[in-house]
Amino acid sequence: MVEANPNEYALESLVRGEENVLAISALNKVIHDPGERYNPLFIFGPPSVGKTHMLYALRNRFEEDHPDWNILSIPAGEFLEECEQAWQEKTTPEFRQQLWKLDVLLIDDVHTLINRPAALEELYHAFNRLVADSRQLVLTSRLAPAEMTDLPTAMRTRFQSGLVVNIETPRERLMQDILEQQCQWLEVNLAKTASRFLCREVRSIRELHGVIHHFAEHRNGNGRPIGLPEVKDTLEKHAAQQLTIADVAREACQYFHVDLNKVRSASRLQSLVQARQMAMYLAREMTTAPLTEIGSFFGGRDHTTVLYACRKIGEEVRQNSSFYARSAREIRSMLRG
Repeated sequence: MVEANPNEYALESLVRGEENVLAISALNKVIHDPGERYNPLFIFGPPSVGKTHMLYALRNRFEEDHPDWNILSIPAGEFLEECEQAWQEKTTPEFRQQLWKLDVLLIDDVHTLINRPAALEELYHAFNRLVADSRQLVLTSRLAPAEMTDLPTAMRTRFQSGLVVNIETPRERLMQDILEQQCQWLEVNLAKTASRFLCREVRSIRELHGVIHHFAEHRNGNGRPIGLPEVKDTLEKHAAQQLTIADVAREACQYFHVDLNKVRSASRLQSLVQARQMAMYLAREMTTAPLTEIGSFFGGRDHTTVLYACRKIGEEVRQNSSFYARSAREIRSMLRG
């Protein structure tokens, strides 16, 4: 197993390019003037462009500079789950007070809270309190606030009230710089032709990291650079791998920021049900597994439960429900690489 580089989630490790320079500049200003200059800071962009990396780096820097601060960095799916749990246990006032005591609140993939009124209400109250008290709020999303048409107007307006920054899909130059950084960290020696090919063919930073980690774990041992034929062969094998139910479930859980074991459990928390039903729907669409096998994977559920989930999500997608249609489209895209 290749160890993660200890500097991987540091602001200094973010590779700059035209696509992300405004976001990195904004992060540095937030570090030096938290709660004042850009509050909230809203960063949006497509999957695998470094938004989560930025939040981790920001959290680490705040913890280093302000060890006495109360900092919460949380995926939106987990935030939703905690809101639902507080509601079920009738501890919402205590949960709200915990949020109000924060010095910094960082929420990743906030677009997944669309059509989740309970979580949005808690975020709304926390937003007002923290910003009014000059405590820092940073949000990431795959959608710009203006694209979140299903959000209440008051919430969307607050998302737009600070600085909104877009991160674009990395082009070849930035991918090359990221590749060089990863190869240096993991001591992977790529031939120049192989490096150029990777940067043209690989579609996301996440996939690029995966390929380099593969080569780090399967070193050739002869000291020679990894050549173009080996890189092509690796990418072809990756593309040819048949998707499994587990592949689909992991990607859906990552998208909704929920734990796979909890999704496979008997829990009826809405955030878990949402991810579970979407995973069932896409597993039926993108794998050859029968309904009984899909149900068995998700905690031994009956095939009729799977069929209900497929019909429910399918109907939402056919009606072009902005949230479900977009979620299905983006998870498919990630699964196809």
